[in-house]
Amino acid sequence: MNAEDESKSMIANLFLEGKPLVLNYQLMENRLKRPRLTPAQRAEYSRQLHSEGGFLTVADKEKDEPLLIHFRSEDDRYTLRVATPGKFYGYFLSMENIQNTYGEEQSTRNLVVLKEGSPSRFYLEKVSPDVVRMLNVDRKSAIDVSVRLLENTTVFAVLNAIENKIGGPTYLYKNKGNLENEGQQYFADTFVRSDHVVWDPQAVQFYVEVRGAGVMELSDIG
Repeated sequence: MNAEDESKSMIANLFLEGKPLVLNYQLMENRLKRPRLTPAQRAEYSRQLHSEGGFLTVADKEKDEPLLIHFRSEDDRYTLRVATPGKFYGYFLSMENIQNTYGEEQSTRNLVVLKEGSPSRFYLEKVSPDVVRMLNVDRKSAIDVSVRLLENTTVFAVLNAIENKIGGPTYLYKNKGNLENEGQQYFADTFVRSDHVVWDPQAVQFYVEVRGAGVMELSDIG
């Protein structure tokens, strides 16, 4: 890693309209701590905690603890990893195709945790000093760079250009959910209108609160 990439790497929290971004796992943990829950609420929060915990969402309250994220820079393309201790510590945050409740793979890619593999990356487009749009970058190849260099430098150059191509923004969606007034909010890389979405997806801007600069403990993969 060169000095410029090291200086641009950081640990930070993200906020959307004043509310911190968290994993759905954290959101359900907080909801289960409420003093008064109906049986339906307790059952639904427990279900999501155990089976749908690993996607990025928005906290209920402004004072909720935000997810700590490590942003590792590589030529201004960032790999994101969970830096909050707990169940998903060290996991990547990546745009992935996931399955719906019927076991069918969805056409859109959602921002979820990924334990290993080739995660998607992001370009942080500044809107103002502390506000960014997260633009999606084409997925980085899992093929080792040294192998590609040895085989064909032209092929390497083409693949490298493809992998660094900046795509569209990150969109916010909201499902109606099983409980009234408590639908699921999640993020995706594709603009898709759908009957189950409450409003048309919107490209979102995030407030970034930097907690530390440089390469941190989680910078060894990406």
